[in-house]
Amino acid sequence: MLKRIRNKINAIQEAEMELDNIYTILPPPGTIIGEATEEEMEKAAELEIKHMAFIRLQDMNIHFEGASYRELLRDFQEFETESSQFWRGVAKRLAVPYEWPIRIDHANGPIYLGEHEIIEELEEERAD
Repeated sequence: MLKRIRNKINAIQEAEMELDNIYTILPPPGTIIGEATEEEMEKAAELEIKHMAFIRLQDMNIHFEGASYRELLRDFQEFETESSQFWRGVAKRLAVPYEWPIRIDHANGPIYLGEHEIIEELEEERAD
């Protein structure tokens, strides 16, 4: 499956065709599209921990004063910048669109497609 996906992406890149929709070549959720390096596994785990900490903080529904809010906002912006740079690098290395919901298994290293409903939506559009 991974080889077929890579061939499809490579064919599009080699033919220099314009792809109308990056989601038309999106594999189904759970499809392994590559292998993470040790550094990528560590960074993905670190980003996941930060993300979960921010989610829990939001769930607490705490009210902040101006200075605390600005400091927290800066932390959120730094996290988003760091996360975006990391995932753009992974997507570029794999030669897949950045918008695809890629995930990394922190323990074992496969890079796979996360949950998405795009395939079903495209199939419904084609059926109409």
